Amino acid sequence: MHKHKESVNAAEKEMRLGKLEFAAMNNPIRRWFQKHVEFRIFKKHLDRCGIDLHGGVIMDAGCGSGYSTELIVNEFRPSRAIAFDYMPEQIRLARKRKLEVYFFVGDLRQIEAGSGICDAVFIFGVLHHIPEWKKALSEVARVLKRGGVLLVDEPRYQFTWQGLESGFRNAGMDILQVSSFFFHYFHVYLCRKLDTQ
Repeated sequence: MHKHKESVNAAEKEMRLGKLEFAAMNNPIRRWFQKHVEFRIFKKHLDRCGIDLHGGVIMDAGCGSGYSTELIVNEFRPSRAIAFDYMPEQIRLARKRKLEVYFFVGDLRQIEAGSGICDAVFIFGVLHHIPEWKKALSEVARVLKRGGVLLVDEPRYQFTWQGLESGFRNAGMDILQVSSFFFHYFHVYLCRKLDTQ
């Protein structure tokens, strides 16, 4: 029992940002990168596949301070926007943006949302913080509608690209687009939940 508690505490600690990383995730350079690199690539992937998210139900999983959520809302004007982060400190910052978004403190491994409600889920570089990232992908697949899409970018940190891509497929998603940047250290994916799921 004691060992289990220690492993749970270690996982919880790994999912929280340290002071330095918290500051790094909440600065103008990070925001510029999200807007001009990550989000731009997400939009290119959607355009290439002819996918229009305007007016849909969109989730920003691991939304941080809400800047990525603001990009999503301004671009796609969703009928409903849902965003959550593991850290209450980030959600406090996100709520200050005064967006028409349902912000809450949540865990990607157990998303507090109904099944099959989202047209799209965005994840901006969060999976590598989650030791149980495969469980997180299964949860994302659960909240997506059939044919709904996942947009995710990750650094090569916690997993191999082959391992991550197997994780998408095992969660019942098909990889539609993939691209890389910064000497292949980051990959950006557009996946679609299979109709059979």
